[in-house]
Amino acid sequence: MELTNKGHGRLENRKVWVSEQLAGYSDFPGLSSAIKIAKRVKRLKDGSVAESVQYAVSSLSNLSPSRALSLVRGHWSIENSMFHVKDDSFGEDRHVLHKHSSGEILSLLRDAAQSLLRGVCSIWSAKEPITSRAQRLCAQPSAALNQY
Repeated sequence: MELTNKGHGRLENRKVWVSEQLAGYSDFPGLSSAIKIAKRVKRLKDGSVAESVQYAVSSLSNLSPSRALSLVRGHWSIENSMFHVKDDSFGEDRHVLHKHSSGEILSLLRDAAQSLLRGVCSIWSAKEPITSRAQRLCAQPSAALNQY
């Protein structure tokens, strides 16, 4: 299957292959399907091209290439929508804590802050990314207090 998308200043072409030929030949538990995704990205602004190949395995059988692509891309939506914000904007991975319970509490506070950042507020536009909202509030925390 081949899929082409244009957006965000890029032209992306993906080719997807799914095979069940490795089922039963691998020690990987539950392996039913192997997936290969070849991606070619052309930046429209400067014409530069980047190519990559991604492999995945699945326990699903009779997996169509379009469903496989949807599952692989959907996996990354979790990373992009939650963990990236916590790591990049809140610096979660850089903190060194001496008690496990302290880390759990800080993580819960970051989750609460992230939920608030997804809401509507007069200090940011609805189109502004959450990472930008978080970075602004980290630089000027008093801005949030002035809203109430």
